[in-house]
Amino acid sequence: MDGLKTCLKNLGLDGAHQIVSASIGVAAKNEEIHTTCEGLLLNDTDVIVGYMNPVSAEFVQPLFESSGKILIVLDSGYHFHSFEGKLSNVYFLSLQGSLCSRAIVRKAFEDGQNNFAFTCSFYDAGYRSPYAYAVAAEEKGGAVRYNHITPLKKSDFNLEPLAQYLENNKDVAVLTSFCGDMAEDFFREAKKFESISAAKTYGSGFTAEELWLSKIPYPGYDWSCSVPWSSKIESKENSEFVNAMESIKANKANVFSLLGWEAALFISIMNKNSLDGLIINSPRGSVFINPNTGFSEAPVYYANVTKNEETGNCHLDTITEVENLDQERESLQQNINAIKDTLTNSWLNAYACLDS
Repeated sequence: MDGLKTCLKNLGLDGAHQIVSASIGVAAKNEEIHTTCEGLLLNDTDVIVGYMNPVSAEFVQPLFESSGKILIVLDSGYHFHSFEGKLSNVYFLSLQGSLCSRAIVRKAFEDGQNNFAFTCSFYDAGYRSPYAYAVAAEEKGGAVRYNHITPLKKSDFNLEPLAQYLENNKDVAVLTSFCGDMAEDFFREAKKFESISAAKTYGSGFTAEELWLSKIPYPGYDWSCSVPWSSKIESKENSEFVNAMESIKANKANVFSLLGWEAALFISIMNKNSLDGLIINSPRGSVFINPNTGFSEAPVYYANVTKNEETGNCHLDTITEVENLDQERESLQQNINAIKDTLTNSWLNAYACLDS
């Protein structure tokens, strides 16, 4: 919400739009989201911006088609959509979580790795990053040889099975998927095991979210990651975004305020209730709405997680844009299509809330 409002103000449009808000909790109940959207539309809302997953967006889509209004979905990219083609009147601004997972697997292969142990939290296991990691490794001729999921209860957190596997199996890299405080748990415990510290580690998306990284003590080793955005991206648009958000409150420039900021940019240039084919210059680079899918396509970045000498905690370093992502996007779509008719389980909520 802060990102949306601040961007409109920055564009000189804060007086041109009336903003109303309504809660949908953690976006886990489609019926609740439907009721909320219906109420807003009955009150003549022109555009609804909501943080929800693609399944929920499909559930409420008929409301927008019948009313002729627009739904802009803020999407983590950790869920897969099940619909064919494009949802009319619905557009997705995505953090591309699964694409980040595929990208960091590619980086691992470029580094000469092809055998992996995958570790994630109980929470992260309920999304699609484990699948994205595994199929990306298989497509490139490698494999995830070992899977490790940490328990739900923090008191039961235990990395010994992972450490033991790495002790007995050399030349294995570690793929990680932890978010927020669970990433902190992982790296705090990982530094206690030489076999984990010695293995090359790769993570993506929320595992390397900058706000939480800044709170995590450096584990004694660097690791590689793929992220949708960083405050250290060098561009006029990013500096403008970071400065505007930080003027409100420290740490307000993050991936969630970024999505709100982008929503405002698209609303400001929206053409007759359509975002098809539109491009904005976002803090993360050029963001394009694919008219065939309704999803945004944006850059992804590689970075190293290193020690911040001032704080002793982690931070992102050496931010570089990932090149030639078209093949990864195409492969990801094939992965999504491959399990559309497969019975799977997933959390229903819209994924992590990391704002402190």
